[in-house]
Amino acid sequence: MDQFEEVSSADQLRDPVSVLLPDVRTDFMVSVRNDGVVSQVTLADRHQQIAEYELIDSVPLDIRVHFETAKNLYLYAWFVYRFYPVAEKQALATLEFALRVRLSSWLPERYGHEVKIPKGLSNLLTKAVSEELIANEGLRANERLAIERARQRATLERIREMQARGLDEMEYDESTIEPLPEDYAHDSLNIFSQTLPSIRNTYAHGSAMLHSTVLSTFEIVTDLVNQLFKEA
Repeated sequence: MDQFEEVSSADQLRDPVSVLLPDVRTDFMVSVRNDGVVSQVTLADRHQQIAEYELIDSVPLDIRVHFETAKNLYLYAWFVYRFYPVAEKQALATLEFALRVRLSSWLPERYGHEVKIPKGLSNLLTKAVSEELIANEGLRANERLAIERARQRATLERIREMQARGLDEMEYDESTIEPLPEDYAHDSLNIFSQTLPSIRNTYAHGSAMLHSTVLSTFEIVTDLVNQLFKEA
């Protein structure tokens, strides 16, 4: 008879002696600086990363507290690696919470009668987009994509110029590159409206998915929730 698999010691309930020790998988986390130097990530680095994501004061207190819980889960994943997906799930739940609260006040005020509030993150996002409560403008992810497109276009232009002039190399200052209106044509919000509910549902129904790269979700949630309440 085959033996049952045992839970890894890294995933077992901590004892009082090991409860404040970093997860063994934390030792493998490194960062690469702009100058190419590789260094081990510290707990202070982790705190600095997650502390950057702040909701504005006009966001209702309960929602801000909900998001702070997600941020604490991310920070404490330093000690329990499997808190990363829990933190991401909590962050996405904050987004759903914020959408529900905002639409619950916005729709009756706008239409002057009792309106049915959509259920589920996907439907809430769709409604918020249609009501123009959230948009691509103000999303840091969309801005990065526009800048990257501008850089790619500039690179191709320099290559064509080099070929035309018979040059082997050419220098140019990337800091002078400015995105054009067409560089913002990418609809990040539409993509997020599809992918975020999918991620949330994966967690909600139980999943073995495990990864530590969840800060992009925190950024998106921060930007969207702040948009929802910027004029509240």
